[in-house]
Amino acid sequence: MAATKPTTTSSSTSIGTAISTTTTTTTKTVLTTTPNTTLISPLSPPQIGVIGIKRTRNGDHKDGRNSKSRQRQFTKSMEPPVLSFYGMQPVPLPSRFGSLKKRLVAGHESALEASWGRLLSALRDEVKHIEKHGSGLIPSIDFTDMDDTAKVAPFGAQLKRYGIGVIRGVVPSADASSWVEETKKYLETKHEYKPPPAQDPTCFDFFWTPAQVRSRAHPHVLQAQRFAMSLWNANNDDRLATRFPITYADRIRIESVSNGHLTVNGALAPTHEDSLIAAAAATSSTQIAQVDNGSLERWEQDGYGRGGLYDAIFKGDWESYDAWDPAGRINATSDLYNGAGACSMMRLFQGILALTVVEPGMIRLLPSPKLSTAYFLLRPFFAPKEGPPEQGVGSEEWNTYLDPSNWTLEKEQSTIIHGAVPGHAQRVTAAWHPHLQLDKSLVTPPTLQAGDYIIWHPDQAYQFSNTNYRTNSRPQTSSGPASGDMTSMLVYTPAAPLTQTNALFLARQRKAFLRGHPGPDFDSTGTGLGSEAPHTGRLGEKDIRQVGGEEGLQAMGLAPWNLSPRSHKRALPSTSTTSSRSKKDADMGDMDVDAPSRSSSRDSRSSSTSSSTHAQAEVVRLANIILFPDRYDFYMPTRASSPVPTSRDRGEKERERERERDRDTREKDNEARDKDRDKGKDRDK
Repeated sequence: MAATKPTTTSSSTSIGTAISTTTTTTTKTVLTTTPNTTLISPLSPPQIGVIGIKRTRNGDHKDGRNSKSRQRQFTKSMEPPVLSFYGMQPVPLPSRFGSLKKRLVAGHESALEASWGRLLSALRDEVKHIEKHGSGLIPSIDFTDMDDTAKVAPFGAQLKRYGIGVIRGVVPSADASSWVEETKKYLETKHEYKPPPAQDPTCFDFFWTPAQVRSRAHPHVLQAQRFAMSLWNANNDDRLATRFPITYADRIRIESVSNGHLTVNGALAPTHEDSLIAAAAATSSTQIAQVDNGSLERWEQDGYGRGGLYDAIFKGDWESYDAWDPAGRINATSDLYNGAGACSMMRLFQGILALTVVEPGMIRLLPSPKLSTAYFLLRPFFAPKEGPPEQGVGSEEWNTYLDPSNWTLEKEQSTIIHGAVPGHAQRVTAAWHPHLQLDKSLVTPPTLQAGDYIIWHPDQAYQFSNTNYRTNSRPQTSSGPASGDMTSMLVYTPAAPLTQTNALFLARQRKAFLRGHPGPDFDSTGTGLGSEAPHTGRLGEKDIRQVGGEEGLQAMGLAPWNLSPRSHKRALPSTSTTSSRSKKDADMGDMDVDAPSRSSSRDSRSSSTSSSTHAQAEVVRLANIILFPDRYDFYMPTRASSPVPTSRDRGEKERERERERDRDTREKDNEARDKDRDKGKDRDK
């Protein structure tokens, strides 16, 4: 059972006041627990500054109607099902999932059980290694060194080993600061927005703020994404183009601190004691991490099974699984259930762009993309012979519980898939995934400066800190006035390549951008709740062109892609720092899309090569047809009820006449060849 979704209320306070004011409010929460269940139900929590009432229009007074009767509710909540994620027992799924699990292991049960033992042994050593080295496992490279082979080689090796990397100085700090200030002003004019989830009060459903739009189009960000995606083990037959990074409109994280207290829309954020996630976690485990890009889809045939991405793991050969081969991800469906916030686009990296200084502690990641993935995929097939020991016992009892000899393959597969429910991201917890030892394996990245870009593998588990806002050790993320006011701002910036499926999603996303609606994955009902359309200062296509030129427009699906040798100009960001940049950066403006990228020489298997492959050309052709059908000639059947404009009718008739002339010419040529053959035979006789 999920927590009750909050209704929107009226207020004259805008979200921008979260940056400068503090208002004390009280939220009453009822926590009811029954065996193996956790039910949390807010009782009419006040939503300061949230306006969900439509503006009064002429005629609303008629028939007894008024604005209150037209109150809008945000029915899509990002809050996860508490019962599933935080209860002591996972939720049984429909019976078909038992059959699904049985089919996945049928015929290779012995191999799977043997591989489980090897995996647990390897994972035990991996956790020890992570605990010993901690944040030192996370590599970093300067943006200016991305074309230095001597520095790229060790960075790439470490990135593939641990799944996490930091690219320093992607965006100049002056640009980042100006975006933050521009976004503050933008939010001050906001009159309607979707409230953040109670368990994550600093993650806002904004998608088109100046910070987000400008950062996604910035040439340095696109260059960093191209560089990172080129490190994947792609080959020339893979139908994706990493040389063309495209935008995925994700949310923004804004943390405002006033006098040492976190504020959300001017109100104090929940403390550890009264936050929903803390109350729920108290009934099970305090260690909960998330894996994006689907949950049940990883086991389902119609999900990642389409490309056989995890087949080696399910067949008992996890050692041969290549976490960096994109082939199995290209045709996968990562959002079978149209969940709120579930991702429909293929992303090769999750990413966050820091626009302010971020000290360690805000995010923690598990630096083991291969072993951790194999583990949470196989965990639902196995059960312990003896259950977990009581809390507070010695390490010997826990080691006995975790030992491979205590775990066995279920003879009759249950319908449980630990941490996975339809429409939500995958969760891994200390209770359900004990061998991950999340208290030891989750590490914090080093300090991020304004303009730094941290990326991690799409199967990587991560955890945001959401319940320790009022501790004395709270990081001072940015300088502020004497009163102690400060703002931290992070933009979710995943790296996604151009593919046919991504182009289809990009068409929907482009429409949402032009309308000012939320990203498609966050507005699955298509109602546009939380729309930024009436927002003063909302950026448009002209602003994107000014920041990123043609390449920035392409990333948003606003300009077609071109594989021809013809180069195209790209405008550099028009900020105060542009004039101080080196000529080397300025020369990036004359980029040839067919010229080798900064990373093309590093991996011959990468699709970011100097010569376009047939697969790449086909991806670009299909993407252009999908997004710009009026510019590219292709055949599409139309319904009789939807007539084509007359001008297009004439053009189609003309093309049909040309095809008929071509057929007549070919037939005449064939007849002439037949006559020549007949004459030759007669002469031979």
